[in-house]
Amino acid sequence: MAKTQGRVAAVKKIRQLSPIWIVPVIAVAIGIWMLYYTQKNQGPVITLVTLNAEGIVAGKTQIKSRSVDIGRVESVQLSEDLSKVLIKARMDPGIEPLLNEDSQLWVVKPTVGRGGVSGLNTLLSGAYIELQPGKANVQKYYYELLDSPPIAPADAPGVRVTLLSDDATALAVGDPVLYHGYAVGTVETSHFVAEQGHMTYQLFIRAPYDALVTENVRFWQASGMALDVSAQGVRVELASIATLLSGGVHFDVLDGWPAGDKVVSNSEFQLFKNQKAIKEGLYTEYNEYLLFFDESIRGLTAGAPLEYKGIRIGTVAMAPYFFNMDNPLDVAFKKGIPVLVRVEAGRLAGEMSLKKLAQELETAVQHGLRAVLKTGSLLTGALYIELVQTDAQIETPKVKVDMPALADAEQSEKVQVTTTQPPEFSSEGFVPAPFALADHAGLKIMPTAPSGLANIEQKVLQVLDKVNRLPVEDVLAQSSATLAQSEKMLKNAEQLIQSLDLLVKNNAVQQLPADLQQSLAELRKTLAGFSPGSPAYERLNGNLQSMDQLLRDLQPVIKTMNSQSNSLIFNADLPKDPEPEKGN
Repeated sequence: MAKTQGRVAAVKKIRQLSPIWIVPVIAVAIGIWMLYYTQKNQGPVITLVTLNAEGIVAGKTQIKSRSVDIGRVESVQLSEDLSKVLIKARMDPGIEPLLNEDSQLWVVKPTVGRGGVSGLNTLLSGAYIELQPGKANVQKYYYELLDSPPIAPADAPGVRVTLLSDDATALAVGDPVLYHGYAVGTVETSHFVAEQGHMTYQLFIRAPYDALVTENVRFWQASGMALDVSAQGVRVELASIATLLSGGVHFDVLDGWPAGDKVVSNSEFQLFKNQKAIKEGLYTEYNEYLLFFDESIRGLTAGAPLEYKGIRIGTVAMAPYFFNMDNPLDVAFKKGIPVLVRVEAGRLAGEMSLKKLAQELETAVQHGLRAVLKTGSLLTGALYIELVQTDAQIETPKVKVDMPALADAEQSEKVQVTTTQPPEFSSEGFVPAPFALADHAGLKIMPTAPSGLANIEQKVLQVLDKVNRLPVEDVLAQSSATLAQSEKMLKNAEQLIQSLDLLVKNNAVQQLPADLQQSLAELRKTLAGFSPGSPAYERLNGNLQSMDQLLRDLQPVIKTMNSQSNSLIFNADLPKDPEPEKGN
């Protein structure tokens, strides 16, 4: 027993792994596999940048493409400089081909615009982000949210052009692009360039109408209604109701112009206000002249035509023109109201240089060419300027003017003027310049002549003077005497009326109707004695019948006396007995 108590148990270390560890190892492996599987089957994360995250909620706002959910917003936070909003969104797996450089994203929410109301389905479900995929091969995971949905995909068939305009209200995004009234495109974007001070509008013209956009097309606003009040009168243009409500932009090639080659994308064009502005913008080469008018220029405005025999050869640039003049009021008092005009070489027939044009005009002025104010419209009172050939006396040999637009100047209308040669302005006043146009404020002065309005005004003043010299006081005195006589006559007439009134009220006059009635009764009684059935009537009727019988008896005697006037003394010849006619 003691032996047994002295023995020590031998301890041996076991190096074999316990089976219990299999459970945690398997759990870790499953977790790693699940993490790997989840990470592998998750879609990419994209970053969206915007200035305003209105309507976007983390964990709720969906990302859709063609109304199919393809992702969800995970976080919305400000950027490090606090100037922008960064939106992190987890996309569904398998949509990587949709994320490329041409893809575009924007927020869809209720919108009211010229095209109507859109996005009403988001009133209940909330705003969402729409993705429009592109076809580029380069992947992209960083986008800027668009302020408005794009008009057309970046790879849509068609052409994009840029319009330049000084009017910020000329067009709006979504306005139609019209060709002969038919919508062929849309205004995609509008942007104000602060450095250059103008607006840029990007237009998309879809295929196959992009072939209409050539080098010589011009774009102008489609206002729907255009009102033009000028020297030619009042002109109103009214487009369709749709254009009147929505506006838009027209484009076309001007009449007589070649179409030119088809333009490439992002070509730039000028946006004109209307078709008239297009035609005015074609004449960029001109000579400027200064005109001085002693008469009123009320009704003459910038843009009024300068004509010769009804043919427009220029434009009024400024009326009045006091630019670069030291003493404008002194000039106006001494010389007249200055008006700046432009003689545009492009309006004349043939190709004429500005130097040649100036020479021809100077020669024409030497032969009496003057500028005259004319009334363009009696309704609006608008004026224009016309160049006419006058009877100005200039002691120079007669030279033929070879100016195409001023041909046949010798046969134009004649206007009497008092100036004999073009004036030249100096510090002392007018100094005649014999053979050259004078200069003032750096511009050539073209002489003017009184217009027909001034002559009419002078005649009206003469008529008023004659009216003023009429013996109005004598006429008024005679009229007063006539009125006095008339008043006297009226008083006599009143007295006569009173006398007649007294006569009518006299008892003797009032008794006259009764006496007349008694006389009528007696007359009726007398006539009743001669009515049918009365003795007098029967006696008279018998006498008339006896007289009729007597006349009948006397007819043979009278007939015999007519044929034989001596029948009263000698017996009348008896008529022969009738003899019967012989039978056949």
